[in-house]
Amino acid sequence: MKRWISPLLVLLALSACQTPKASGPGRTEAMVSQGNAHRVTEIMGPQSQQAQGEIRLLVVPVRFPDATPQLSLRQIEAKAVTRLNQYVEAQSYGRAWIKAHLTGWVSLPDSIEAYRVSSSNFKVDRNRVRKLIEDAMTGLERDVDFSAYQHMLIVPGVFTQSDKGYGMVCYCANPGMLTGVRRDPGYVALRSRGGKEFSGGVFVGAENAHIGMFAHDFFHALGGVYHNQRLVP
Repeated sequence: MKRWISPLLVLLALSACQTPKASGPGRTEAMVSQGNAHRVTEIMGPQSQQAQGEIRLLVVPVRFPDATPQLSLRQIEAKAVTRLNQYVEAQSYGRAWIKAHLTGWVSLPDSIEAYRVSSSNFKVDRNRVRKLIEDAMTGLERDVDFSAYQHMLIVPGVFTQSDKGYGMVCYCANPGMLTGVRRDPGYVALRSRGGKEFSGGVFVGAENAHIGMFAHDFFHALGGVYHNQRLVP
């Protein structure tokens, strides 16, 4: 069960600052800054300007060859685009809003078992998280300019409960599951098979995730990292 955090407080207390870091033998992951313009006050602590104004979000519904989505693209759009934008705009008193682009279904190359993750934050296989995102990017690389977006939402088209379906209903991958959330979390560079990169915030929410889940993990992505910790805990 995730703790509830006031969305308005989150939007007022966001910041990000990362440094380069190696990940695994023979591979270096580029750690990138998500905007280091911030100020620190004695009352509010670190505050960021990046969660104000227009936030460009790419929404990518994905489907597995052995699982059938229960929601249509229109239903996903209503929740992950329209309602999420209304939520952010209302909770920020109009200071932030989402400009989202919803792609069509992206067909993943492997069965759901190749992507399924644990419902426990500390047992999630980061390689499967990376595979999900990079396979989705590969399916879009000919049609999408990833540099036009600050954040990405991946929506697995399968009804999901704890350790069923996709395994975890909703989580933040970047910063988060791709590096782990206990030590030195950060934004990493993700690459499609053709070499296109995306280093912005990424969160993943199954088709049946409710709006509070989408918002919670979106705020992780917006909050970023400050002094080697995610600002939104």
